[in-house]
Amino acid sequence: MKTAISVRLRGDVLRGEVQLPLSKSLSNRQIMMGAQAQCSFEIEGVSEAQDTQDLCRTLVQLGYRIAQEKTKWWFIPPRSYPKEVLLYVGEGGTTLRFLLPWLARLPTRSVVEVGPSLRGRPIAPLLRAMQAAGASLFIPLTTYPLEISGNPKWRPTNFHIDSTFSSQFLSALFLLAPHLEKGAYIGEESAQPATPAYSEMTRLLLWQKGWEWHCTTGGWRLERQPLPSSSVAFKGEGDWSAASFFFGWAALAGFEGFLPLPLDTLQPEQKLFTHLKWGYDFSLAPGGLLIRPTEDKLPPIEADLTDFPDALIVLTVAAAFAEGPSRLKGIQTLPYKETHRINALAQELRKVGAEVQVDQDALVISPTRRKLIEPLFFESHGDHRIAMALSMIAAKAKAPLFIVDPHCVLKSFPMYWRVLESLGAECIFSNGE
Repeated sequence: MKTAISVRLRGDVLRGEVQLPLSKSLSNRQIMMGAQAQCSFEIEGVSEAQDTQDLCRTLVQLGYRIAQEKTKWWFIPPRSYPKEVLLYVGEGGTTLRFLLPWLARLPTRSVVEVGPSLRGRPIAPLLRAMQAAGASLFIPLTTYPLEISGNPKWRPTNFHIDSTFSSQFLSALFLLAPHLEKGAYIGEESAQPATPAYSEMTRLLLWQKGWEWHCTTGGWRLERQPLPSSSVAFKGEGDWSAASFFFGWAALAGFEGFLPLPLDTLQPEQKLFTHLKWGYDFSLAPGGLLIRPTEDKLPPIEADLTDFPDALIVLTVAAAFAEGPSRLKGIQTLPYKETHRINALAQELRKVGAEVQVDQDALVISPTRRKLIEPLFFESHGDHRIAMALSMIAAKAKAPLFIVDPHCVLKSFPMYWRVLESLGAECIFSNGE
């Protein structure tokens, strides 16, 4: 029987300092930048998210030594790579997509297996782009496991990628920059690339270390290469994506407190939540933001969240309790995540009396008018962000709510339920803990 968790507030709101995880989006990019540079590298603060830990484990399988002292991590490449390796990369989309181009240039035959939900997520456009550029891949009819016969002499000069379903395809090719020659070109075949803010995050992280991809007509060209280095250093940051749930709690008048977040950051959600101020306000404090609810009645909202698909889940749940229908654009990638997030949101929010419908490229959320006085039972659909977003409903519920398969939060925010308890929630596991 699956584990469930019951969540309810002990008081009127959650209060205190939120212990946020470090950004897994940032950590995964930093790790792959260091690996592609073929030198030792260090990171001050690596995300504890399952996706990032799976990526670290994969590097160890390929011969890396990883040492840790308090918050500092050192990654030392092997003198030689194994001839063959079987890799299990779990459920991480970034883990898989960022690894594949790197594996294609190692002197190793890699067999790559993935978790069940990742099997259903898009990967074919990246595989086609790599094959067309000369990478040696064996793709079975069932897609997995993938087999890559790596070749250190593989130095492609020309890629063509369709990023309609995921910006991670373009980011994965950007991250090859340390291995490519100056002048290498990536053509973008999509008329509507997914979440361009995240591929831009990757490009700017590379630019900070000297690798410059310049936008050209229809694509990107590598214009500058730094001199080889014996080591590279990076620094982790508090995760704005993880913080999005507490902006949602505040919008529902369910949280006030401190979020330890960097304001000078490339993480896309910083721009969204510092400008949105929907049902909350904030003030600057050393090391982050003090946030508080601003109104009991949440006005409806219209917003384009093309660059923030993960935040769209948070805002959809909050919009289920607004004073009128809300319209949220930017839904093109939601069917291709850990679950079909549009269907999952529609199914679960119907249980509170709200309706979620698709209108062209937007979600229209018709809010509930129901008083939530009876226990509620939700499915997480095995999706970490769905589980955390549904927990926010406790801010409006007068009885406990139950969420099935709550451990899926390990993927990005392992301590989420304990953090809620530290702020004043009661979280009780059943049938598994």
